[in-house]
Formats: sequence, structure tokens, C-alpha cells
Amino acid sequence: MSFTLDVESTMGKHLKVKRHHLHNGLTLISAVDKSAPILAYQTWFAVGSRNESAGSTGMAHFFEHLMFNQTKSLALGEFDRIIEATGGDSNAATWNDWTYYRNNIPAEELPMIVKLEAERMTDLLLTPEVVEAEREVVMNERLERVDDDIDGFASEELFRHAFQSHPYHWPTIGWMSDIKSLSIPQMEKFYRQYYSPDNAIIVVVGDFEEASLLSLIESHYGGIPASGVQTTSLTPEPAQVQERVFSFQKEVSSPRLLNGYKSPGQGHPDWPLLMFTSSLLAGSASSPLYRKLVIEEELASSVYCDLMPFADPSLLEISVTLTRDSDLDTVQAMVDDCIADIANDADIESEITKVRNLVETEFWSGLSTMDGKAEALGHYQCIHGDFDKLFVMADQLASVCTEDVRRVTRTYLQKDQRTVIRIVPEDEVSSQT
Repeated sequence: MSFTLDVESTMGKHLKVKRHHLHNGLTLISAVDKSAPILAYQTWFAVGSRNESAGSTGMAHFFEHLMFNQTKSLALGEFDRIIEATGGDSNAATWNDWTYYRNNIPAEELPMIVKLEAERMTDLLLTPEVVEAEREVVMNERLERVDDDIDGFASEELFRHAFQSHPYHWPTIGWMSDIKSLSIPQMEKFYRQYYSPDNAIIVVVGDFEEASLLSLIESHYGGIPASGVQTTSLTPEPAQVQERVFSFQKEVSSPRLLNGYKSPGQGHPDWPLLMFTSSLLAGSASSPLYRKLVIEEELASSVYCDLMPFADPSLLEISVTLTRDSDLDTVQAMVDDCIADIANDADIESEITKVRNLVETEFWSGLSTMDGKAEALGHYQCIHGDFDKLFVMADQLASVCTEDVRRVTRTYLQKDQRTVIRIVPEDEVSSQT
């Protein structure tokens, strides 16, 4: 056996999680759960939009589509047909720091999915017909989700202006001009470099025998050579020292306001404290910011706050959809006042207790299914190089106190560290000119 076991941990009260490494660099994370005769089988690749360069953006997302197409032994569309015939399902996702492929299947189909996933890791066919068909799909997806969607547009503009040096500057889906120009030789090089065992993490959670899994993985993946992929050296984003504000006129019925505050990466000790703070601000209908803008003042129809779980420093986003006749300056001032209250003297003890219950419930609820467990383990292994940090995060969230919230609010939610996107209805602009 060419596997080595280097970590054995416990998820919750009973589930044991193990991490093995194959001789060619492949990482395997497994957790036997016999509560139902099913399993989640996921393959994570440490490649996302951060690994692209100007002029070739969108490559990682393009491959999310291409990987469901033809291989040397699988005809076009056969991958999905085989899985669907078992009653299983398959999907994928691409983000800034990773790409992953997920399968939920009956437990007895483990040999089938190992064979299929190993096949598309090494023998994908990039024919002109397949590439052009998927290029059209990706271009339409961008039109639908970004160009013709106000929320997608605002989010893209936020990151485009907030990051000036780091690849978080460009969207995961890529710029349209790059999607149109990506060539097959570029794609083949990308595939050989990043879709390799030494850049992959396989996560299996469900009803299986460990010895059988190890044997199957070694049999199908053991002969795939490592690519020698090197960690991408990225230019750090310079510190932001001045507020950046950008306004856009759009065909919308009401204004939009999007604030993005420079924040630490998920591996930073302040990340869970800031994530807790984002839930305190607008995590429920009784949260201070939501209650003020939506319920009491009726200036907004929705308020959303989220902290991006990126590997490198990213953004805490506060997004507000205003009611039709509301004023952007007034709403921005209320956002600022709410943040100042939390940072200084507002009584938030009762909110802290409520939010602690909320975030802990959300955390553990995300681990209630086999697919959810596999996704969390894959994300933490890919982002942090250690799935065990998932359980450290649980402890950190459970121990957040009032002074933690005040400190990170004062440290990170500052005007000079934020980028602001303002969306103004075109008819409103016309009536004012």
C-alpha cells in the first residue's frame, strides 16, 4: 500500500476523520458514516481564479464546465448519464481559491465513481467542438449572472475596485473578452498543470469500508504522475488608506448600496470574530442594522452582511436594497452610525448571546449531511492545508465575547478601508438633471 496516514481526528461526537497521502501527492480525507447506505465523493483542486493571469481570466470556471464532457473512454454526456442511472447526482463549483466536483451516490457505487473521477483527472479531451459549445454556455452564464443582473454587476464592481493588485480583482467567471479568446493550447496547459494528483484532495464521507476505499484509490489514481505544480506567488494587495466610492446609473426600481471593508483571510485569528460581527449586524430580522433600516425606518427592503472565507485578505460586505424613494446618503449614514454604536458604547450583551446561538446552529447545521461534511472538510483542507482547523473554528465561534466584537469592529470596519458601490436608478438621475 502506497498510502501514508498522517492525521486522525473526530468530527462531532462519533465520526472519525482520517487523512492519507498517496505516493504521487494525492490527499485523501475519509470519514466512515454508516447511518445511511450512501456516500459523498468530492474532488477538490487547489486552483481558482487566483491562479489565473490578466488576459486569461475565467479559465478555472471554464474547466468546471469542460470536466463534464468527453474523455478518452467516455462519450460526450456519458459521465452524467452513468451517475444519474444509479440515482445519484453530480455537480461542481469554482471560486477564487478552489474548484471542486461533488457526487452523491449509493454506497455500492463507490468503484464506479472512483473510476470515473480518475478518468477525467487524466484523460479529458478538449476538442474544438466541445470547447466552443461550452464557451457559448459560459458566455451566456456571464450575461445572465453579471451583465444582466444588478446584484452580480454590483458585486463584480466592488471587487474590481477594492482590489488593485491581487487576483481577487477579477471575477471567477472571468471577463467577457477573455472568455471569448481563451485558446485550446492555453486550456491544455492549464489542465496538465492543475488537474493532477499533487494538486488534488479527494474527500469521501459515507458508508464504505476503509480498506476497500484505499485499494480503489490506489488502483485508479496511483499510476497518475504528479505535475510538480508550484504554489502561485501573488503580489500582496497594498493597504487601503482612503475610502473609494463609485456610482453607476442602472435600470433598477430602487437604489442599491454595497460597502466592502478590507478584512483578513479565513486563516487569521480575527476572521471568526469578524464573521460573528457580520451576523450581529444583519444576520436576522432582529439584528441592529436590519431592524433599523427595514423595520423601524422602512428605508430598505433588504439588508445583507457577509464575510468572504477567502485564503487571502478579502472583504466584509454590507449590501442594502433601498426602498424606492429612499436616499443613499441617509442610508449610508445609518450604516455608519450602527457600526459606531457597536464599536463603542451600545449595549450588545443580549445580541452577543443570540448571535452565538445563531452562528453555532448554522455551523453545525452545515455539517448535518454527508455532502455538507465533505464540503467543509474539503474547503478547510484546500484553504488552510489542514481540515482540523474546521473544528478550531467551531471553538472560536463559541467563545466570542463583547470585547472581541468591539475590537474587530474598530479595527476593520473603518471608512478609509472600504470601497462603496452606489447604484442609482436612471430615471432618478434624469429627474435631477
